[in-house]
Amino acid sequence: MKNIFKNFKNKERTFKFLTAAVLAVMIMVIFSFAAIVSAADVTIVENAKAKIDYTDTNKTGTVKINTIGKLDSQKTQVRVEKIDAPDKTYSYEFKADGTVESYPLQYGNGEYKITIIYQPIGSNKAASALKCTITLKLIDENAPFLNPIKLVNYNKDSKVVKKAEELTKNCKTELEKVNAIYKFIIESMTYDNDKAAVVNGTYIPVIDDFINFEKGAGKGICYDYASLFAAMLRSQGIPAKLIMGYMLDRNDPGDSNKAQYHAWNEFYIKGVGWFMINKMKFDGDKNEFGRLDPTVESGVVGKSEKSYNMIIEYIGKSSNYLKSHEF
Repeated sequence: MKNIFKNFKNKERTFKFLTAAVLAVMIMVIFSFAAIVSAADVTIVENAKAKIDYTDTNKTGTVKINTIGKLDSQKTQVRVEKIDAPDKTYSYEFKADGTVESYPLQYGNGEYKITIIYQPIGSNKAASALKCTITLKLIDENAPFLNPIKLVNYNKDSKVVKKAEELTKNCKTELEKVNAIYKFIIESMTYDNDKAAVVNGTYIPVIDDFINFEKGAGKGICYDYASLFAAMLRSQGIPAKLIMGYMLDRNDPGDSNKAQYHAWNEFYIKGVGWFMINKMKFDGDKNEFGRLDPTVESGVVGKSEKSYNMIIEYIGKSSNYLKSHEF
């Protein structure tokens, strides 16, 4: 009888052990499955310092980033790196006050590494607040140039959007829209030499602030012109790039040391393609573009025909422009 009871106890212990083991495996499988599902569906990465949201990234070509509250930092940047193309890396100045900002993934499909870098107050070393890797699969390859970003910032209620709608309401083609917006900018904006003398590398255009859309009068630097033009086109469904690079000195183009940092634009027309810097001056009679640099051309509006032709000839040469980045 004792042996029977002992055997029964042993079997009971074995059964409990097996049951516990099976339950453990089932729990592991369930949690593993949950982790797999979460990993596949995760579109937000965050910690106590910051948050990276790529919920709509494949649709918009952008990521939304913000700090959690105010980050205790003397300097903060967002670095966006295309992993298979290290030369396609750009670091943006970043607000560390909780403001949500959009950053473009503009170099096509593939893996991007996003890193929020900050320098804690009292430290001389940089640290990573948050980082992640995103695999981009764009629904529309031009999406990064159709949506608001930190450098081309607007929303549906912005004055710049309402003005673009007003300017283009009777236009029948995309080229007509481009021409109407371009004409408004070069006739309304004047170059701000005082601003150019003091602006620094952290400057970001606030479009509705530097131009009075009702009066059609504004002042700005090349960055402002290019951001304004890109915002107006994007708001009307026309892909537009903000280009940064260098423009050779008009009086001494052979000396690259005299080249000035500059901003201009490229835009896309369906069925035609991208209009680059060497194909962008609108000819209304031929309904085509040869050249576009709103900053430079606005400076000769109302000037003599000789001055105007000299500028148009200058901006008509691709070799006078050296492209560094596009946004």
